[in-house]
Amino acid sequence: MGLKLRQRSQPRGARLGRLFVALLLIATGCASTTSPSSGGTPLPLPVLKLAVLGAIGGHLTYCDPDVYPIAHGTPLENARDRLPTIRADHPVFDAILQHESLSAGQKFTPDEVIAINDDYKQMQAIDLKPAGGDYTFDVEVPQGGSGVGIWRLTGTVTRAGTVSISHREVGQRPNCPICLATGVLIATPNGEVPVQEVPVGMPVWTTDAGGRRIAGVVLQTGHMEAPLGHEVVRLALADGRAVVASPAHPTVDGRTVGALSSGDRYDGSVVARATLIPYAGVTWDLLPSGPTGSYFADGVLLASTLQR
Repeated sequence: MGLKLRQRSQPRGARLGRLFVALLLIATGCASTTSPSSGGTPLPLPVLKLAVLGAIGGHLTYCDPDVYPIAHGTPLENARDRLPTIRADHPVFDAILQHESLSAGQKFTPDEVIAINDDYKQMQAIDLKPAGGDYTFDVEVPQGGSGVGIWRLTGTVTRAGTVSISHREVGQRPNCPICLATGVLIATPNGEVPVQEVPVGMPVWTTDAGGRRIAGVVLQTGHMEAPLGHEVVRLALADGRAVVASPAHPTVDGRTVGALSSGDRYDGSVVARATLIPYAGVTWDLLPSGPTGSYFADGVLLASTLQR
């Protein structure tokens, strides 16, 4: 599923970072920024994430919760809706204000509200892993700011905020989760098993080309952490079956879970409700053997998102 990369005016704290990335694409060796903490004092984690964001150019290629799995709202509407949540996270909000050269008491312009929201969302996508006394990062960024090509950048940030990019290679768009929620039960010849406990090689029920239930084995499994703001659909059928999956999860008849609505016929029943609910955690999927790659999740027949 392709992601749309929203363009906006460049945040003040990332302008030098844009120039930095341009130089990086020309350079053949490593590159680094200067530390925002001249005295070497350890900085809070939100500040370090923003140091990384500024150093890589201010824009990530990531699963933007405002455009994935279902695009909604305008940039300003989404930013205003999320602003109270950002304000409530005081360390993060303070770091963003410093990064954008703003103050808490001022009235923000529309562009500033959007910049705050974009910083906040991208901070959630930057995973800093401790490495000795520093942190490492691994991010995907648009090539040249065009959003057409992708670079994968890896490097380190010190606790004082010095960012070093050690490696650059051609990257790829992230596989945003379109899978099942943790705890969904998969039907097998030996009983139901939570999806997170299904290994490769386990027997599972699938269907043949005529829709008849047959036994297969799991050829592949996959899982992914859901991004900030991810929503899933609780699909409830009139016969009492219900499953929770990402809106873009495929059905066996070529639709998606998110495309189903009350009154639609599906899997031998009728959709009673299809409700979007927030979800935080890991999403899961599996690919059974056989001609269809389908499986039964909480009793509902679904297709797999994994490649055959």
